[in-house]
Amino acid sequence: MFTADSVEVLVLVENQVDMLLADQHPSEGDLHCVTRAGLVQHFDPKEVPPVAENGLSLLVTARRGRYATRVLFDVGLTGTALAHNLAALGEDPSTIDHVVISHGHPDHYGGIHRFLDLVGHPVPVATHPDAFLPRYAVMGDGRTSSFYNAAFNAPQIEDGGGRLVLNRDAIDLGWGITTTGEIPREVAFEGPRPPAAPGAPGLYQVARDGHYGLDEVWDEQGLVIDVAGEGLVVLTGCAHAGVVNTVRQAMRLRPDRPVRAVMGGFHLGFPTTPGENVAHTVRALGDLGVGTIMPMHCSGLRAHTAFSTELANSYVQPAVGTVLRFGA
Repeated sequence: MFTADSVEVLVLVENQVDMLLADQHPSEGDLHCVTRAGLVQHFDPKEVPPVAENGLSLLVTARRGRYATRVLFDVGLTGTALAHNLAALGEDPSTIDHVVISHGHPDHYGGIHRFLDLVGHPVPVATHPDAFLPRYAVMGDGRTSSFYNAAFNAPQIEDGGGRLVLNRDAIDLGWGITTTGEIPREVAFEGPRPPAAPGAPGLYQVARDGHYGLDEVWDEQGLVIDVAGEGLVVLTGCAHAGVVNTVRQAMRLRPDRPVRAVMGGFHLGFPTTPGENVAHTVRALGDLGVGTIMPMHCSGLRAHTAFSTELANSYVQPAVGTVLRFGA
């Protein structure tokens, strides 16, 4: 199986910006290779500062020799932040080869139509076929968001130039980049928990057979990049399936390879997520010896606190404009 000589992961959309975060360089004793959008991008009137929103989008550039593949993993919530940050960070959307939508929740697919407007040519868009099934959200105060993923529909994506690749299995996107496909639920403390009673607050979905029940987010998949001399870089959308389950699936796809990095939403910041899941997750990723861990988006303050103290050498704080580099 092919590997990438090197990979860059650029944070295009994320819940926070921070102009005070410093670059990190292995040549200066740091364990990570990280550059930031910093004071210059925020203060210099010739520059445009990036913005944050409650969503996720990561631009992956994998290189092998003189060739490169660029994959956009998720597209944020509104499309406004994605378009703004592509311009602010100097990225040309027309150079992107492939889009992967991790699952059918708006904070991950919401920018797809704006992106397709920008890209200017047909582009493959991979997602799970169940990502389009109607979803409902019931709030604790009784409010309901009905069919909140209605804007994510196949005909509109096709009309905009997206070429849908509906996949349940892993897809090889080139130079060591692979989707995970469906993620088995093996770790006992991970995965969606059923509501306390029928109609209780929670996320619901209408199944293909018409039944209405718990949204188990079986459509979720992650992204894996195998980097020569480094190992696996694993990206998660929201990790509804569990970040540890996602890593285990990546290891199944690329056996006998170490896990170099894990980044993305870890699904540990939701009010209904048991607090002990943070400790379980920290311990599991520590046991795997992951060198770089960047919890993002829906990971929550408890997770950031735990990773930054208990796995301080592995932890990287996320922010829009951050670039992580692995490999030669």
